[in-house]
Amino acid sequence: MQSIVSQFRASGSVEITVFSRDAADTLARHKVERAVPVRELSRDEVLPEIAALDLLILGGGGILYDEGAAVYLREVALAHEQRVPVLVYAVSAGPLKDATARGLVRDVLGQATAITVRERRARQILEEVGLQDIEVTPDPARR
Repeated sequence: MQSIVSQFRASGSVEITVFSRDAADTLARHKVERAVPVRELSRDEVLPEIAALDLLILGGGGILYDEGAAVYLREVALAHEQRVPVLVYAVSAGPLKDATARGLVRDVLGQATAITVRERRARQILEEVGLQDIEVTPDPARR
């Protein structure tokens, strides 16, 4: 996350809100304006947080896998409902064997403005579920 924050800070004046499992830790370790304890919030509680965004970035490594896809894609789906653009940034994918998880990834990420992944295998997995126009980018944490 630090790499994403640094890159946006270098591009100009931005206000960054992080949806985090541990908001207190995020605020303590990263220079961000806000951290929202997203896993503690209901759909109705998180919706205004998403509606206030100019852009939602889904990132954070290996988050698109069978057991985790629904959890990590909830806010992306809500962003689409609110017409907030979504950038999928340097994620990894797999395993995605479960038909429900595969369909969810295809349907939700298919509406994203752009999708980048950290490795070629992740691009292949996402292409296999039906996504297109996926770019491979270096892992920002290793730059």
